[in-house]
Amino acid sequence: MITSAVAILFAVGYLLATVWLCRGIRLTARDLCLGGIVCAMTLVLATIRIPLPTGSNITCGSWIPLMLLALLPARVWAAESTAYDTDGATAFTFTDIAITAKDGDYTGYDIDGTALTIEAAGTYIVSGSCQSGSITVKKGVTGVTLVLSGLTLTADGTAAIACNKSSGVTIVAQDGTANILSDTETNNDDSYPDNTDAENAVIKCKDGSQVTLCGSGSLTVNANGKNGIKSGATTDEEGEAWLVIRDLTLTISAPVNDAINAEASLTILSGGLTIDAGDDAVHSDYYLTVGAAGTDGPTITVNSCNEGLEAADLSIAGGNITIHAGDDCLNAANSDLTGYAFTLSISGGTLVMDTTSGDGIDSNGTLSISGGTVVVWTSRWTPTAPSPSQAVPCWPPAAAPAWA
Repeated sequence: MITSAVAILFAVGYLLATVWLCRGIRLTARDLCLGGIVCAMTLVLATIRIPLPTGSNITCGSWIPLMLLALLPARVWAAESTAYDTDGATAFTFTDIAITAKDGDYTGYDIDGTALTIEAAGTYIVSGSCQSGSITVKKGVTGVTLVLSGLTLTADGTAAIACNKSSGVTIVAQDGTANILSDTETNNDDSYPDNTDAENAVIKCKDGSQVTLCGSGSLTVNANGKNGIKSGATTDEEGEAWLVIRDLTLTISAPVNDAINAEASLTILSGGLTIDAGDDAVHSDYYLTVGAAGTDGPTITVNSCNEGLEAADLSIAGGNITIHAGDDCLNAANSDLTGYAFTLSISGGTLVMDTTSGDGIDSNGTLSISGGTVVVWTSRWTPTAPSPSQAVPCWPPAAAPAWA
């Protein structure tokens, strides 16, 4: 009786521990069933007694659950690293003339030629190759997981992927796959004002959209129109907007303008980014966060750009960052903001940067360097006349002690 009571308590404790460790993780029905089976096994095995040579006995329920419990952290880690599940997903295959669908549990979509519109929450897998197609997530639709599984997609005069206003989308590059998204020169309403379909970015995330780019596969973005990736603004009408990039191997070529441009909040937690940009490599009107305390952070390699990383509030907590810039490598600024308290902080990571004509680190407000390794080369800082103010200018002058 005592042994059975202990087994029951252990089973309940195991279930509670599972729920707590898996908080925030999307579990499938299979995961939940397995958890229930483990609890049931614990109760059944507790009634089976194994005799020992000493004359005493033990129950199976006293050690098998411990073995299963030891596997739980690995299961949780796998769930966290994957962050999506393709069970029951609806799959689409692009060609140059059509999109074929294989329905799963999710049928909230519409196909018009080679244009796919997602109209309801769900997991959707996209693959194939198309020279003139697009994917759009309808306004206000959240809970969408878009899995790129070997997709090569070019959008003619518009965005390859558009996440409309107030949408919630996770874009995943599936493990082991290479994906390529491109647009054309006409996807720029400055140069082509008559193009009403222009979105000015290969991946366009509109106002109020909350988008995560992730996955252990690779994604290449070729921006022939204007920007590579564009994230919208936070507004009272559409809600809070943000863009998060993690885990992904991301390559962006944006010779016309910015590789990544956010109007509200941009966070790059991990992964590998390789960037060539005509203007800013990574820009946010307000908040740009790179890495997180206690993590390795992302590897960011900027081969060419005008400005490197730029935001009104720029925070670097980790990562391995290399920047080759024409102007400022790091810049806390936004010419559209008046009286704003600009901040630039470096608390971790390794930064190796050079510029041909600008500043290595430029803050139009406060500057704080509390950790990490920072190496800066500028054309105005020579070995015969070193001057920190040339590599790290700070305005107003009263803010200089923040880094000195």
